[in-house]
Amino acid sequence: MIGRLYTQHVCPHIINFAMQNKVISKQREKIIPFAKGRVLEIGIGSGLNFSFYNKSEVKDVFAVEPDNVLLEKAKKRALDNNIDLNIEKISAESLPYDNEFFDTIISTYTMCSISNLSSALNEIRRVLKKDGIFLFSEHGKSPDKNIYKWQKRLNPIQGALFGGCQLDVDIPNTLSMSNFDFNKINSMYVPGPKFLSYHYWGTAIKK
Repeated sequence: MIGRLYTQHVCPHIINFAMQNKVISKQREKIIPFAKGRVLEIGIGSGLNFSFYNKSEVKDVFAVEPDNVLLEKAKKRALDNNIDLNIEKISAESLPYDNEFFDTIISTYTMCSISNLSSALNEIRRVLKKDGIFLFSEHGKSPDKNIYKWQKRLNPIQGALFGGCQLDVDIPNTLSMSNFDFNKINSMYVPGPKFLSYHYWGTAIKK
């Protein structure tokens, strides 16, 4: 009972607060301005990417988000940023869109918490146009063995506190295994605890 109340009423607010820090905002700013055309945001959260859009390049904005609290925050933030948002309360494993529907798909700090990430990436690949781009910024697996061990140890706690978030997702390998190539990929530690601060960001395309 307490766990369910925390998940439904407390966790979304903690996530919203944590995702607004300056380090993560700086990471968003590195990729979001490249969005163009018809855009889909996967696990949009509370809509923190909106302020970084190059609105002259973006035609339509769609989003999926399974959490009610974050979804409502995203709707409000879309209004504040003068964005006409088409949002669905669903997860990314089954997307209700036609094949090759989107010019740009965005994932920021979402892959860590999708329960069936391979299915979600298959869906992302399906609805992305042949010449479309997949923009991503995610934390993930550290290249340092000792830090990686701590990520594995802390995963149960991290998942319980932050909506199923996993610390050790191997972003490059996971995308490659899902038939994506990289136009550009960067990785490094950003400021913060090392078990949480190894970041990957860049642009992927369909193989």
